[in-house]
This record gives sequence, structure tokens and C-alpha cells, in this order.
Amino acid sequence: MSAKFTIATVEVEVLDGRFPFTGIPTSQWRGDGAHQTGTCALANMRTDDGLRAQIALVTWPSGDEVSLRLAELLGGPADYERLKSAGELAPKFVGGDLVARIRALRYKEGSERASLDTIDWSGIDELVNGDAQAVLAELGAVRTGAYADLFPPATRFKLEPAVTVSTDDPAPLFAVYAATRIVPIMKAHGKAFSEGPNL
Repeated sequence: MSAKFTIATVEVEVLDGRFPFTGIPTSQWRGDGAHQTGTCALANMRTDDGLRAQIALVTWPSGDEVSLRLAELLGGPADYERLKSAGELAPKFVGGDLVARIRALRYKEGSERASLDTIDWSGIDELVNGDAQAVLAELGAVRTGAYADLFPPATRFKLEPAVTVSTDDPAPLFAVYAATRIVPIMKAHGKAFSEGPNL
């Protein structure tokens, strides 16, 4: 299902159909993972500061692992190169839906590179300039809330924010990527003073 929407100042276009995607599954990144070809939903993302990127929601051949990651960085300030090595999400299957625990990229003191950090719903609200849970619901999210409520087997990170989406309608997951990966780089989230690429 195609969809177009804007999160903060990130324009998102979810493309119709499914496409082949070759890469290393998230679970195998730390080992000697071999490249595999799965299928993916794709979304194009663009911002006023020149970012042009394609994001993929990949289902790997095993059928039980999913990765939401940068597929291709087509243009934009150098800060966005960080998306090549950071910011991936690994949603979990719950029945016919996907549950994703939400963290956000943040510039931490003493580091010039953004890395994933915990965030609460109020922090996500600031990134999207509105009610993030309402935005996700409007885009088709099945449910939002605490990770333990949406993913009962969770033994850690139980109070962190999470979203449940239908596998047939990934738009809310792409919205999460835009809000918690792209917007933090644009806004220099976590820095003591604003020096993001779009400021």
C-alpha cells in the first residue's frame, strides 16, 4: 500500500509492492554473517537540507526475522552517513503483526557521532512536533505503548516505548525511522547547541 506523509520536515513516500533486498540479517552482523536475499517494502525519504534516502523493511529468507534499515543514501550532508552503520530497527513478530521497540539517535557528550539512546514518548513528541502516538495511529499503527505490553515475552527494556504495526501496512514503522533516526541528525539531538545539518 503506497502512502505519502510528512514527519517533522521529513517527506516519506512508501512504495507499492515488495522488492528483493540483499544484505546481512541484523542477527548475524556481529558474526561471520553471509549475505542473503530477502524481500522488502521500500520508502523514499527526503528533507529540505538535501537528504535523499531509501529505507527498507526487510523480511529475511528464514521468515522469522525482520530488519528496518537504510537501503541507499542518495544525497545529503555528511552527517547522514551515520545512517549506514547506526539506527537499524529489528521488529519482532507477534502473531501477524510486528512490534518495534523505539529508541532514537542522539549525540552524546564527547562524541561527534550519533548513537542510539533511550527516549520516552514525550521525547518522541518533541521530535515530531506533535503527539507521536496519535500520528502513528493515524498512519495505521495497531497499538502504541510500553514494550512489555506490546511484546509480553520481553525481559528487558519493558518500559521503553514501542509500536505494533500490521505486516501489510508498514507506514508507521517508516514514520518511526524518520522521527527517531533522520530528525535527530537534522536537529543535532542531544548536542548542547544546535549545529545540525539543516540548522
